[in-house]
Amino acid sequence: MLNQSDELGSNFVSSCPASFERPRRQAVTAEVSGVLLRALADVAKRYEVEPQALFQGSTQEFMTREPVEVRVPMAEYRALLERAIALTGEPAIGLHCGLYASESAFDLMAPLVAHVPTLRDAIREIRQFQSLLFVGPDIQLSECAGVARLRCEFPRAHGSSDRAIAEFLVAGLLRLLRAFGCGEGDLHAARFQHTTPAYRHLYTTIFEGRECFSDELTALEFPAELLDRPHLHSNPALQALIHSQAEQRLERIARPTRLIDRLRVYLRNQRTARVPDMALAARELGVSVRSLRRRLSEEGISYRTLTQELQRDQACAMLRNADFTLQGVADALGFADTASFHRAFKRWTGLTACEYRNAN
Repeated sequence: MLNQSDELGSNFVSSCPASFERPRRQAVTAEVSGVLLRALADVAKRYEVEPQALFQGSTQEFMTREPVEVRVPMAEYRALLERAIALTGEPAIGLHCGLYASESAFDLMAPLVAHVPTLRDAIREIRQFQSLLFVGPDIQLSECAGVARLRCEFPRAHGSSDRAIAEFLVAGLLRLLRAFGCGEGDLHAARFQHTTPAYRHLYTTIFEGRECFSDELTALEFPAELLDRPHLHSNPALQALIHSQAEQRLERIARPTRLIDRLRVYLRNQRTARVPDMALAARELGVSVRSLRRRLSEEGISYRTLTQELQRDQACAMLRNADFTLQGVADALGFADTASFHRAFKRWTGLTACEYRNAN
């Protein structure tokens, strides 16, 4: 019986309808997160290729910031894949990333699926939080006549990097299936849209000879009963904690990506009255003081001006709330006394605090 909520590709199982009309997807800017960059760096390092050589000067940003907050366009990721192939001499770099990158390289995604009750739950988690890995590619589950299919779609460039991305996605999903009890002989098919590579023998070893090339889709097919088989390592309490962390990560990456906007969010979220100095703010944002100063200069604003603008906005908001006394506003904003606050507010707005409050 078909699951009407899932997409069914053509030629899935002969007893099923040929196809469903596929829902239109909104155009998005394809990008990947630092999680996949770290996985690529992890595998490249096994070939004695250091991150500095792979990332060409961007190592500090890629390797010191939280990986989910590093976002690069898909075109840049494709270039990194091709560079990794050239530096390592390994054309099957995508297969190696999916199968052999350390679990720690995948950041929160590894524990996110490690303690769910079933494989179906793991796939649901991956789909919900896949933007922690990438935006643009998509993983879809469908079921028909006892066979489950995980289909991988991603924006194609019709070049060698397409093969590496498909390998990474499919090999990574096979790794997931193995963790949930998919044993030897269980795999029905591993489908790839690219032509047969020179290293097909690796595919035969990995996919047990069930690989198909020049197919109309990229997917894994396996027994549907594996989807609901109880997972040995299920831990609902631990999984709930990790799920909550993943939700916080999603919220974080949904915030503005321009550095100056991220700085504004950071400053607004400070819980102490004391304004952090520029060195602390730069460190918290994962950039150097020089980079932060340069970005602010490009925007035509100084760090001092920006912090004072935010103080002004906070002061105005509190003054519009009758529950705040003038002394309370001054204390909340970190002023030594009300006189200092009055002088600053007059300088910011041209009005005294009392005049502003009476007018609002």
